[in-house]
Amino acid sequence: MDKQLEKKINFLTGYAIVSTLVFSVVLLSSFGKGDKNESFDEITIKKINLVGEDGSLRMVLSNETRQHSGRMNGKDYPKRDRPAGMIFFNNEGDECGGLVFAGKTKENKISSGMSFTMDNYHDDQVIQILNSEEYNNGKSNIQRGLIINEYPIGSNIDTRNAKYAELEKIEDEKIRTQKIEELKAKEGSKRRLFIGRNKANNSGMFLYDSEGNPRMKIYVDEKGDPRIETIDKNGNMKNFLETK
Repeated sequence: MDKQLEKKINFLTGYAIVSTLVFSVVLLSSFGKGDKNESFDEITIKKINLVGEDGSLRMVLSNETRQHSGRMNGKDYPKRDRPAGMIFFNNEGDECGGLVFAGKTKENKISSGMSFTMDNYHDDQVIQILNSEEYNNGKSNIQRGLIINEYPIGSNIDTRNAKYAELEKIEDEKIRTQKIEELKAKEGSKRRLFIGRNKANNSGMFLYDSEGNPRMKIYVDEKGDPRIETIDKNGNMKNFLETK
């Protein structure tokens, strides 16, 4: 090969390498320069992760296939089916609520609904705005309203689930069921308030005591009759609007 041609080839090769390195450095450094504001007219996307300044999750907006499985006490839950929507995470990285929605028809059965929830610290939902609809063979099962639940102070969903898992190992079905119900009564959620339309097609306000037992109902029943009822600790009911 001609020495002059060889020198030119070596020069061009070196120039290409140096140019590539310089371009790469400029490109990569541009991503680290301060905040960047972008403006878009429209975005089509399957999932968005909103993060804090430290990179930890604050919110996930996703379709049902890519939805986050949930996170509590520093660990992600195993992959599971979850509806499309938004999942919220607090400053410690724990799931603390969400807005989810779904609707499908299968074998002539229609299921549709939307739920906005707020979770107890280190536990499951305690406030929920719900619309749930099911239609099957001409029959409907509908619930719409505001639900308030309550967990014991200091409750932890992972600790409770671990206890359930241990109880599931009990071979005697009767004892297993009894122990699970006892744990549920002691550490599970208790209904405190429902305002809305329940599955019995009664619309009103329904109040419960600290153990989740119904104590007072102010509602209009499915026939359109108004009712004000109280229930004592023995389960005896009194309707204050009952005519004699």
